[in-house]
Amino acid sequence: MEGQRRLRQGGRPVYTPDEYRFFVDGRIPVLKLHYEPRPGPAVVVLHGLGANADSQRWEMNALARWGLSAIGVDAPHHGARRDAWLDEMSWLGQPESHTRLLHAIRESAHDVSRVIDHAVHEGHWPIGIAGVSFGAYTALTVAAQDSRVQATVSILGSPDWTPRDGHITDEIRELMRHAPVHRPWDCARNPLLLLNGGRDNVVPPHWSRDFARTLWEWHPALGSHVGYVEYPESEHMMRQQDWDDVWNRSLGFLRRTLYRE
Repeated sequence: MEGQRRLRQGGRPVYTPDEYRFFVDGRIPVLKLHYEPRPGPAVVVLHGLGANADSQRWEMNALARWGLSAIGVDAPHHGARRDAWLDEMSWLGQPESHTRLLHAIRESAHDVSRVIDHAVHEGHWPIGIAGVSFGAYTALTVAAQDSRVQATVSILGSPDWTPRDGHITDEIRELMRHAPVHRPWDCARNPLLLLNGGRDNVVPPHWSRDFARTLWEWHPALGSHVGYVEYPESEHMMRQQDWDDVWNRSLGFLRRTLYRE
C-alpha cells in the first residue's frame, strides 16, 4: 500500500505512513503504520479505556515520522471488538467495576504478547511499548511478563492495582498479586519511563512515583534506566502543553532506546 500524499498549509507535499489492518489469531484487531522501507524497531501503542487504536493515530503517525513502526491494538471489548462490556462498566459501582478492569488488563496483556509474537515473526526488532491510562496499566503488565519488551512508556498509568476507593474483595486481592508493583525487577529489566499528572484523581501519581523511588533506592542497577516525570498542573485529562511534552519525551526515549542511540 503506498503512502497517501496530503498538503500542508504551506502547500508543501508530505506523505503519510503506509497503513495496514489485520487480525492476529483471527481475533485481535491491529493497525500498523510505518514508512517504507519498513523500520525494524516497532512500538506497540495501547489506548485508554473506551477508546481504540485509531484514537492514537496522531501518536502513531509521530512514531512513524521518527523512524519507527507503530502497532496499534484494539483492547478486548474495544474498537472492532466492542461489545456490551463498556456499557455495563458505565453503571457498575465498586468493587465490581475494578474487578472487571483488572481482569481486562490481564486479558489485554495476553493479547499484546500475541501481537508481539506476530511482529517479531514479521522481522520487527527491537520491540517497545507505550500505553495511555488503561493502556499504560497493560503496558507495564506486558513489560513485567514479556522479556522481549525492550522499552516501556507508561502515560497516566500505574504498576499498582490497588483501587483508589471501595472495598478490596478477596477476588480483587488475588488479582492484585499479579500487579507489576510486585515484580519491579521484571518490569524495569529494560528502560522504563513513567509520566503522570500531579492532580490526577483517576490514577493517583503517587503509585508510579513510589515505584520509581523504590527502584532508584533499592534496585539501583535497574533504577539507573528508570525515569519518572510528574506534571504538577495536569489532571487525568492533561493540559495540552503537558501532553505535547509527554509525547516529545516519549518519542525521544523510544527512539534512543530502540535504536541504541
